[in-house]
Amino acid sequence: MHPSEPPGPTTTGPATTGPTTTDPTTTGPATSGATTTPGATTPPPVEPGRRRRWWRYAFGTVAGLVVVVAVAAAFVRLPYVLISPGTATPVEDVVQIEGATTYEHDGSVLFLTVNVSSERPNVYGALGGWLDDDVDVLPEEDVFPDRNREEERERNRVAMTASQVTATKVALERLGYPVPVEQYVVFGIEPDSPAEGVLELGDEITAVDGVAVTMVPDLGATVRTREPGEPVVFDVTRDDESLTLTVPTRPTPDGPTEGQAQVGIYSSPEYHFPVDVTIDTGDVGGPSAGLAFTLTILEELSPGGLTGDQEVAVTGTIEDDGAVGEVGGVEQKAAAARRAGARLFLVPEPEAAEARRYADGMKVVAVNDLDEALAALERNGGDPLVPVDVPAA
Repeated sequence: MHPSEPPGPTTTGPATTGPTTTDPTTTGPATSGATTTPGATTPPPVEPGRRRRWWRYAFGTVAGLVVVVAVAAAFVRLPYVLISPGTATPVEDVVQIEGATTYEHDGSVLFLTVNVSSERPNVYGALGGWLDDDVDVLPEEDVFPDRNREEERERNRVAMTASQVTATKVALERLGYPVPVEQYVVFGIEPDSPAEGVLELGDEITAVDGVAVTMVPDLGATVRTREPGEPVVFDVTRDDESLTLTVPTRPTPDGPTEGQAQVGIYSSPEYHFPVDVTIDTGDVGGPSAGLAFTLTILEELSPGGLTGDQEVAVTGTIEDDGAVGEVGGVEQKAAAARRAGARLFLVPEPEAAEARRYADGMKVVAVNDLDEALAALERNGGDPLVPVDVPAA
């Protein structure tokens, strides 16, 4: 050994056999030629297969969460009401008339409906409604501010019956038939009103202050002639029993008759009809087909074709004096009329502008009463209303 060389052998080539010393803090086998420093930690190398398994695990977790959310969205119900286009049905299909001569015509009056969701929509239903221009998605409290869906259905059922009665009365009187009132039926009582606990739903009012209702053209107007607080005496029939009931009045809290006397009931007149008219709309409720019913009864009982052999869509309530009232849902009704191929759409005057926005080429005519509706039909090719021979009473 040369004196300048460092002590100890110099090793070249592969490591000699025998035990291999590694730092006790390292894990895994030492690599060839590696130098370890006492006290330092050397991380193990990540195998490519293990990295791929990590990504597969992450992807599977995310996909699982997506599936869970998607399934949950189908069951989560949101407090909204979906209002979408309904049907456009020829009124002649739901009207039957007996006791008078009827006439067939090629045209039809279409009464329009909207679909109101019967239960809360799930997330997908609400999202679909928001994306559809013909569907309104409204908060429940806006649609049912003081009642639930079942109460709303019952109110609409009663309103449909009342509209059919009024339409029959208006049409027959327009043709010259006498239509006397027989009685008024109570179909609604306001909570905390003077009538609550005195009158009952279904009561048949036959006289007011001893005057038969056949001599009272308007029950509400008769009550409003007295001072608030002054009582009203009603003769009623309840379960085949005759009763005389005294009901106080109160000031009407709001609306066009605010401050005038009321007892707090909703009533519908029952008439003696000289012609038997039956209208069966199934489960459809609400008063909005009143004008359509009126026009169809007139057309079937007169020889002229009021619609001019066309499909005419009609919406609007009808009042005893022939006035046409607003209905709501005109956007959806316009869509239903379009889909049915109607070329003319009669709409209450306050809602005509909205109807035109969704008419898509369909002609929209605003009307305020039955006279204007008949004039609109005549201007668009229909025949004038022809008088008929009315049998003597």
